[in-house]
This record gives sequence, C-alpha cells and structure tokens, in this order.
Amino acid sequence: MAPYSFKCKDIGMECGFETKAKTKEDLMPKIVEHAKSAHNITEITPDLKTKVDGAIKKTFF
Repeated sequence: MAPYSFKCKDIGMECGFETKAKTKEDLMPKIVEHAKSAHNITEITPDLKTKVDGAIKKTFF
C-alpha cells in the first residue's frame, strides 16, 4: 500500500488526477510529469511546490 497521495483538485485545479507512492520523494516525479503533460507547467515555482507539499496526504489504512 502506498502511504502518500496527491490530488490535483486539492491545490485548486479542475482535474481528476490522483497518484500514490510509498514515499514523498517517489511522489514528486509523478506530480511533475503530470503538471507538464496535462497542465503545460514547465517550472515548479517555490509557491507551487509549497501548495503541492501541503496537498500531499499520508494515508493510514
């Protein structure tokens, strides 16, 4: 089971993207790739990284 998850909608995007990974470090490349391919975001600014970090949730089940 992957204990970390991220949803685009949690940072205000109208997007159904959701991903999970065992660690936060494993999660970030998935988020970055999705941002590039689906939202045409070529740079992760410090503000965006802060939003993403805040939206990453740890699951307990």
